[in-house]
Amino acid sequence: MDIVSVALQRYSTKAFDPSKKLTAEEADKIKTLLQYSPSSTNSQPWHFIVASTEEGKARVAKSAAGNYTFNERKMLDASHVVVFCAKTAMDDAWLERVVDQEDADGRFATPEAKAANDKGRRFFRRYAPRLAER
Repeated sequence: MDIVSVALQRYSTKAFDPSKKLTAEEADKIKTLLQYSPSSTNSQPWHFIVASTEEGKARVAKSAAGNYTFNERKMLDASHVVVFCAKTAMDDAWLERVVDQEDADGRFATPEAKAANDKGRRFFRRYAPRLAER
């Protein structure tokens, strides 16, 4: 299975066969795609939780209670379930961790480049609260 080809089909699965499981290699490819998802100003304001065990999927499926019970069976039957968690605000500590990690990864040629990148990200941060209100 080529995950990119599958994604380009834009097909939304309505039911899963619980006997069909992703291989470790397929699951790793999906995790890699999630890890390298682009974000505005490389802020990466998200975390992904992947549930693949019966216990993990049951825990995630509890979130379907109430208005979303029609999704519970999908979560229980799927090979893996991905929970997308997004930050609604980027505080100074978060931004410092991001720029420090980029610096450790060697993304900046000079200290001035690091400072300019940090300044630009902080400029765009002021829009995040307004987006979260929508």
